[in-house]
Amino acid sequence: MTTELEKIRTYAEAAPVSKWLGFSADMVGDETFFFLKFAEHHIGNAMIRALHGGAIATFLEFAAGAKLNAALDPASEVATVNTDIEYLSSASADDMTARVRLIRIGRRLAFVEAVGWQSDENTPVAIGHFRFRIGTPSK
Repeated sequence: MTTELEKIRTYAEAAPVSKWLGFSADMVGDETFFFLKFAEHHIGNAMIRALHGGAIATFLEFAAGAKLNAALDPASEVATVNTDIEYLSSASADDMTARVRLIRIGRRLAFVEAVGWQSDENTPVAIGHFRFRIGTPSK
């Protein structure tokens, strides 16, 4: 039987954006955490050396999609319906960590939340709320 972490890693290996993000995932206890490895191309504001909001949003959405895909039947197709990102503080030129929570998975829609932080989980940089459409492959 394939574990959640194996499914997430397989999902990440198939997506070029995963490499651009420096994306990885690992288990801590019985919970999956997601990681963005800092790279210079993630900088949005060179004056203050802050991560670009788009890099943060992409990381959170990719982590949410990876966690959702791992929870679904492998034959399911997932597409993002909409994304809401709340930027809570500036993100320094450093790695990020995220925790993803599957809020509800219905027959056609899934609601997922991802929280990203840098040095302290209690001080998040951004929170993403995502709606995904779930479907079956068209023939």
